[in-house]
Amino acid sequence: MKKYLINFSKYLGMCALSMGISSHALAAVIFSNFGPGSTYNVSSGNVVGDGFDGSIYSEGDSFTPITNAVFGSLRIALSEVFPGSQGTSLTINLTADAGNAPGAVLESWSTAPGSLGLLGNNNAPLVLNSSLNLMLLAGTEYWITASLGGMGNAVAWNWNSTGDMNPEAINDGSGWFSPSGLTPGAFEVDSAATVPEPSTLALFGVAFAGMAARARRKSSASGSTLNS
Repeated sequence: MKKYLINFSKYLGMCALSMGISSHALAAVIFSNFGPGSTYNVSSGNVVGDGFDGSIYSEGDSFTPITNAVFGSLRIALSEVFPGSQGTSLTINLTADAGNAPGAVLESWSTAPGSLGLLGNNNAPLVLNSSLNLMLLAGTEYWITASLGGMGNAVAWNWNSTGDMNPEAINDGSGWFSPSGLTPGAFEVDSAATVPEPSTLALFGVAFAGMAARARRKSSASGSTLNS
């Protein structure tokens, strides 16, 4: 029985190790223009919302994955221009490309009013997790866009501080203008961490069932020997 328990533990460990190697992977960075420690330009950014010049602006920044990856989350540096200036919901989109400008929306998020820190402070990047986990294709251009409606509502998409100059787009309500020549805002796109595949979980369950059956047979055999 002791030998069996040792073998069972060894087999169980091998199964767990196999599962971990074959079906788990840590999230990886698909794109980032943050500096070390998620740094960015805390004092300047591109206006999202009321530009106080008669127009309401949306901003878009592009990125191109270098490898195929499942989209897991977005981290983005956004700040209120002045206290209370995020007076309505801020909309963030992941979009496809349409002629080097933001195109069809692939996934969208909405943030509550007042959820951002004030411009000039080292605010933690906003983290938006994907619920769709779309596959992003290597070499394909995608866009992250930010928009905020209503006069008097203004948010800044803080500039990156790493020299990134991927195409940036701006929309004043008449359509996207790209490339705008503006400094891109700071953001990071991360892949999703994988989970055990159903086939792997099924195999693990079969292993448990098999070892349990073996235990019962050994127990029955031992009982028969003692009774005789």
